[in-house]
Amino acid sequence: MSRSDKEMKPRNGYALVVGVIARISGCAKQKEVSLEDQVDHVKEEVGELYQGPAEYRVVATKGKGERLDRPELAEIEAMLRTRELDSLIMEDVGRLVRGAEAVRLWGIAVDHGTRCIAPNDCLDTADETWEEDLLEACAAHVGHNSHTSKRLKKKLMNRFKKYGAVTPCPSYGYIKPPETKTFDDWLRDDSATPIIQEGARRLKETLNCSAIGDWLNQQGVPCGRYCRRKSWSGSMVRRFYSNPILKGEPCRGKRCTIKHHENGQRVSVKNPKGPIYRHCPHLAHLDPAEFDELNAFLEAKNDKYHRKRVNGIDPLWRVSRKRTRFPAQHACCWYCGFHYVWGGNGVTENLMCSASREWHCWNSVGFNGPLAVERLVAAITGELYNLDGLDAQFAEMVMQTRQNRAGGQADRWQKLHQGEQSLSRGKENFQAAIAKYGPVGFLDTKLEELKAEEKELARERYQLERLKHRELVLPSSIQQLREMLEAEFCRLAVDSPEFGDLMRMLVPEFHVYLVRLLDGGHLLPRAKVKLTLDGIVPDAQHVPGLGELLMRELTIDLFDRPFQRERIREDAVRLANLDLTQRQIAAQLTKEKPKLPVVQEALALNRKMEELKLDTPYVLVANPPLDYGKLRRWKNPKFAFRPREGYERPAI
Repeated sequence: MSRSDKEMKPRNGYALVVGVIARISGCAKQKEVSLEDQVDHVKEEVGELYQGPAEYRVVATKGKGERLDRPELAEIEAMLRTRELDSLIMEDVGRLVRGAEAVRLWGIAVDHGTRCIAPNDCLDTADETWEEDLLEACAAHVGHNSHTSKRLKKKLMNRFKKYGAVTPCPSYGYIKPPETKTFDDWLRDDSATPIIQEGARRLKETLNCSAIGDWLNQQGVPCGRYCRRKSWSGSMVRRFYSNPILKGEPCRGKRCTIKHHENGQRVSVKNPKGPIYRHCPHLAHLDPAEFDELNAFLEAKNDKYHRKRVNGIDPLWRVSRKRTRFPAQHACCWYCGFHYVWGGNGVTENLMCSASREWHCWNSVGFNGPLAVERLVAAITGELYNLDGLDAQFAEMVMQTRQNRAGGQADRWQKLHQGEQSLSRGKENFQAAIAKYGPVGFLDTKLEELKAEEKELARERYQLERLKHRELVLPSSIQQLREMLEAEFCRLAVDSPEFGDLMRMLVPEFHVYLVRLLDGGHLLPRAKVKLTLDGIVPDAQHVPGLGELLMRELTIDLFDRPFQRERIREDAVRLANLDLTQRQIAAQLTKEKPKLPVVQEALALNRKMEELKLDTPYVLVANPPLDYGKLRRWKNPKFAFRPREGYERPAI
């Protein structure tokens, strides 16, 4: 270390007060005794510089040297500002912090009369050049971390490419024998294959990871030997079925770390370069095309629901994604495109627009959830009984599809062959371009496009091949379809997640908007829904024309008629046409018992309908009404209307 002529003298006149910094990173091979060794080293150095009594203030911790939010750093800074320490000594400056923050802390020490020493780095603030020497030492420590990290990453990736080495802990469905070092030595658990395949089939039908998690828990499927949780959750299911090892292609480099320089923390993010794959077909539980198709469906379904990224990261990535009762998180606000949630305006059984809660949508009118479900079920049942006239057409479609083992997919086969021929020509042109021009930059983009096209065609061929070798599960008649749905309605509780899964298949679109009477009044919720009565039968998609035959668009009122003038309008008009006076009309309507002014309002409402040539007294509310005092959210200074990105209002 640097030997300065400056002697060490205690401030208090009787004992030297020495601050001792000791730190280990906490890695697996490091031991607590290393901290004691560092403290003993500091005491030996003090013994060489000062022969009198000394008191030691030891700060010995575990933590990464790059982290700037470690609590001991604040403790050390506070200790320096007390002017109690005569010296602050550490084995090397990296024990304090690996980075330029060490310069700031040493500067505080010097300003408060504390001498800092790092013997292994030959640093001493008694030297005039201590600051530039310290900066060089910090650069060396930062460089050591960076170089070591790069060396290890390169070495491990190289071993993975060459041997399939450096394997992680096995997940469910795989066996890693003792002393195994490569993926080639891993074993597939054949007893797990039927469960994984059935889970993939159910996930493809529902696209609901939480539902599959519940199903796996019911089957008693373990999460995996090294999993911290003991039961499956939706996020675990999504991670499991997105792992390419299920199709026999384990990967490395899917994620990488970046450093946040404000606190020195390194966080894991998605690798922009993408992972490296290794071909291990003996580990495949799923066909590669089936795996790619499932994940493509999940990504397409979830892509439009994610929050706006901030620097590529979800700002609310810790938000829970629990299953909920239908129609929450399915019913959609017609004005902004965001979904509805339970607890509208403080009423437990009501739903309201989620964007309205955040002051980003003016539609704060809620609707009763159980009433909406009741009317949806009634509408579906009614439409099923209205299909009796289509029974012959339905039966003929199903019969023709069953006779054709390819599922009536001649057009799809033709397009597939054309696509494969086009892909083959594209590959030949690509190889010719490389031979002529060499590895030009734009060819990388073309290569990615060819790979994506090849993967899409492989998924299509896989689907069509499966259709040729299995029987389609289809109801033979409208009556059988009706019985299947009624059985499901009777079996499932209305507030169960399984009922919600069924309704989401039957009601893929559910838009809620507001209406009001022609002559004013309260705003009332109404829904435009799209029914797919074949949603309960997954194989119905392979019957040409069946989806269009069983698709319906309906308008459903999500309110009980609250206005007496509207309820008696038709009866009042009928009696008025019989030349009865308004008083006589009021007397005739014994059920409602309206007052005379209500009868007058009912007749005036009907006249207004006739003038505007309308069939209904309710009109669409497309914008916040200026005359409605209760709806004032849009007048608040913090209100800012922000529809969902890319959302376009459907026609009403």
